[in-house]
Amino acid sequence: MNKTLIAARWALTFLIVASAAVALWTAFNLWQQKQINAYIAEPEAFDTVPDDPRAKFAYAGMLQRQEKTDAALGQLTEVLGQADEALLPLAYFNRANINLREALSLTSSDGRQIPLVELAKQDYRSALALKPDMWNARYNLEVALRVVPEDPENDEDFEKNVISSQRSIESKAFKVDLP
Repeated sequence: MNKTLIAARWALTFLIVASAAVALWTAFNLWQQKQINAYIAEPEAFDTVPDDPRAKFAYAGMLQRQEKTDAALGQLTEVLGQADEALLPLAYFNRANINLREALSLTSSDGRQIPLVELAKQDYRSALALKPDMWNARYNLEVALRVVPEDPENDEDFEKNVISSQRSIESKAFKVDLP
Protein backbone atom coordinates (compact mmCIF):
# COMPACT_ATOMS: atom_id res chain seq x y z
CA MET A 1 0.00 0.00 0.00
CA ASN A 2 0.86 3.57 -0.32
CA LYS A 3 2.65 5.16 2.67
CA THR A 4 0.26 8.15 2.72
CA LEU A 5 -2.73 5.80 2.79
CA ILE A 6 -1.26 3.90 5.77
CA ALA A 7 -0.53 7.18 7.60
CA ALA A 8 -4.07 8.40 6.89
CA ARG A 9 -5.49 5.13 8.25
CA TRP A 10 -3.50 5.49 11.52
CA ALA A 11 -4.46 9.15 11.81
CA LEU A 12 -8.13 8.24 11.34
CA THR A 13 -7.85 5.48 13.96
CA PHE A 14 -6.23 7.90 16.41
CA LEU A 15 -8.96 10.48 15.71
CA ILE A 16 -11.70 7.90 16.38
CA VAL A 17 -10.10 6.81 19.68
CA ALA A 18 -9.57 10.43 20.79
CA SER A 19 -13.16 11.34 19.90
CA ALA A 20 -14.47 8.37 21.86
CA ALA A 21 -12.37 9.39 24.90
CA VAL A 22 -13.64 12.97 24.72
CA ALA A 23 -17.23 11.71 24.38
CA LEU A 24 -16.84 9.48 27.45
CA TRP A 25 -15.27 12.27 29.50
CA THR A 26 -18.05 14.69 28.48
CA ALA A 27 -20.73 12.11 29.31
CA PHE A 28 -19.18 11.56 32.76
CA ASN A 29 -19.12 15.32 33.45
CA LEU A 30 -22.73 15.62 32.29
CA TRP A 31 -23.73 12.78 34.63
CA GLN A 32 -21.95 14.52 37.55
CA GLN A 33 -23.72 17.81 36.80
CA LYS A 34 -27.08 16.04 36.69
CA GLN A 35 -26.36 14.46 40.08
CA ILE A 36 -25.46 17.85 41.55
CA ASN A 37 -28.55 19.48 40.05
CA ALA A 38 -30.74 16.68 41.45
CA TYR A 39 -29.18 17.26 44.87
CA ILE A 40 -29.77 21.00 44.64
CA ALA A 41 -33.40 20.43 43.70
CA GLU A 42 -34.07 18.12 46.65
CA PRO A 43 -31.24 17.81 49.20
CA GLU A 44 -33.45 15.91 51.68
CA ALA A 45 -33.55 12.89 49.36
CA PHE A 46 -29.79 12.29 49.47
CA ASP A 47 -27.60 10.88 52.24
CA THR A 48 -24.31 12.50 51.25
CA VAL A 49 -23.46 15.99 50.09
CA PRO A 50 -21.57 16.19 46.77
CA ASP A 51 -18.25 18.01 46.88
CA ASP A 52 -19.49 21.07 45.01
CA PRO A 53 -20.01 24.60 46.37
CA ARG A 54 -23.53 24.80 44.91
CA ALA A 55 -24.50 21.54 46.61
CA LYS A 56 -23.06 22.73 49.93
CA PHE A 57 -25.00 25.97 49.52
CA ALA A 58 -28.21 23.97 49.02
CA TYR A 59 -27.33 21.83 52.04
CA ALA A 60 -26.87 24.99 54.12
CA GLY A 61 -30.33 26.12 53.02
CA MET A 62 -31.78 22.79 54.12
CA LEU A 63 -30.03 23.07 57.50
CA GLN A 64 -31.37 26.58 57.88
CA ARG A 65 -34.93 25.39 57.20
CA GLN A 66 -34.41 22.71 59.85
CA GLU A 67 -33.25 25.48 62.26
CA LYS A 68 -29.73 24.05 62.61
CA THR A 69 -28.14 27.48 62.39
CA ASP A 70 -24.64 26.57 63.59
CA ALA A 71 -24.29 23.81 61.02
CA ALA A 72 -25.71 26.10 58.31
CA LEU A 73 -23.18 28.80 59.21
CA GLY A 74 -20.39 26.22 58.97
CA GLN A 75 -21.53 25.10 55.54
CA LEU A 76 -21.82 28.68 54.28
CA THR A 77 -18.34 29.46 55.59
CA GLU A 78 -17.06 26.41 53.73
CA VAL A 79 -18.83 27.63 50.57
CA LEU A 80 -17.06 30.97 50.90
CA GLY A 81 -13.71 29.19 50.62
CA GLN A 82 -14.63 27.25 47.48
CA ALA A 83 -17.31 29.15 45.58
CA ASP A 84 -17.07 31.09 42.37
CA GLU A 85 -17.80 34.80 42.10
CA ALA A 86 -21.53 34.33 41.42
CA LEU A 87 -22.17 32.38 44.62
CA LEU A 88 -20.06 34.43 47.05
CA PRO A 89 -22.49 37.36 47.54
CA LEU A 90 -25.35 34.95 48.20
CA ALA A 91 -23.30 33.00 50.75
CA TYR A 92 -22.37 36.22 52.57
CA PHE A 93 -26.02 37.36 52.43
CA ASN A 94 -27.38 34.09 53.84
CA ARG A 95 -24.75 33.97 56.57
CA ALA A 96 -25.60 37.54 57.56
CA ASN A 97 -29.32 36.72 57.58
CA ILE A 98 -28.75 33.82 59.96
CA ASN A 99 -26.74 36.02 62.33
CA LEU A 100 -29.26 38.88 62.16
CA ARG A 101 -32.23 36.57 62.82
CA GLU A 102 -30.39 35.07 65.77
CA ALA A 103 -29.61 38.56 67.12
CA LEU A 104 -33.18 39.78 66.70
CA SER A 105 -34.47 36.76 68.60
CA LEU A 106 -32.37 37.80 71.63
CA THR A 107 -33.31 40.51 74.08
CA SER A 108 -31.46 43.82 73.99
CA SER A 109 -29.92 43.11 77.39
CA ASP A 110 -28.31 39.90 76.12
CA GLY A 111 -24.59 40.38 75.53
CA ARG A 112 -24.57 38.15 72.44
CA GLN A 113 -26.84 40.44 70.42
CA ILE A 114 -24.28 43.13 69.55
CA PRO A 115 -21.56 40.74 68.27
CA LEU A 116 -24.10 38.87 66.14
CA VAL A 117 -25.37 42.12 64.61
CA GLU A 118 -21.79 43.23 63.97
CA LEU A 119 -21.08 39.94 62.18
CA ALA A 120 -24.23 40.41 60.12
CA LYS A 121 -23.23 43.96 59.18
CA GLN A 122 -19.80 42.76 58.13
CA ASP A 123 -21.26 40.02 55.92
CA TYR A 124 -23.83 42.38 54.38
CA ARG A 125 -21.01 44.78 53.51
CA SER A 126 -18.98 41.94 52.00
CA ALA A 127 -21.97 40.92 49.88
CA LEU A 128 -22.51 44.51 48.77
CA ALA A 129 -18.83 44.89 47.91
CA LEU A 130 -19.12 41.95 45.53
CA LYS A 131 -22.58 42.81 44.19
CA PRO A 132 -23.53 46.47 44.80
CA ASP A 133 -27.03 46.14 43.35
CA MET A 134 -28.15 43.57 45.95
CA TRP A 135 -31.06 45.53 47.39
CA ASN A 136 -32.07 42.91 49.95
CA ALA A 137 -28.61 43.14 51.49
CA ARG A 138 -28.87 46.95 51.56
CA TYR A 139 -32.21 46.82 53.33
CA ASN A 140 -31.05 44.24 55.86
CA LEU A 141 -27.88 46.25 56.50
CA GLU A 142 -30.11 49.23 57.33
CA VAL A 143 -32.10 47.04 59.73
CA ALA A 144 -28.87 45.90 61.40
CA LEU A 145 -27.67 49.51 61.61
CA ARG A 146 -30.91 50.48 63.34
CA VAL A 147 -30.47 47.69 65.88
CA VAL A 148 -26.83 48.58 66.62
CA PRO A 149 -26.06 52.06 65.25
CA GLU A 150 -22.56 53.12 64.40
CA ASP A 151 -23.07 56.88 64.61
CA PRO A 152 -22.22 57.98 68.17
CA GLU A 153 -24.49 61.05 67.93
CA ASN A 154 -27.55 58.81 67.46
CA ASP A 155 -26.54 56.33 70.15
CA GLU A 156 -27.69 57.33 73.63
CA ASP A 157 -25.37 54.76 75.24
CA PHE A 158 -22.29 56.44 73.80
CA GLU A 159 -20.61 58.84 76.20
CA LYS A 160 -18.29 61.49 74.90
CA ASN A 161 -15.13 62.24 76.77
CA VAL A 162 -15.53 65.78 77.94
CA ILE A 163 -12.23 67.45 78.71
CA SER A 164 -12.35 69.34 81.92
CA SER A 165 -11.24 72.94 81.73
CA GLN A 166 -9.07 72.37 84.80
CA ARG A 167 -7.07 69.71 82.99
CA SER A 168 -6.81 71.50 79.69
CA ILE A 169 -3.64 73.29 78.74
CA GLU A 170 -3.81 76.81 77.57
CA SER A 171 -1.09 78.08 75.37
CA LYS A 172 -0.10 81.68 75.05
CA ALA A 173 0.19 83.16 71.66
CA PHE A 174 3.57 82.69 70.15
CA LYS A 175 4.79 82.78 66.61
CA VAL A 176 5.87 79.60 64.88
CA ASP A 177 7.56 79.92 61.53
CA LEU A 178 6.39 77.25 59.22
CA PRO A 179 8.57 76.04 56.37
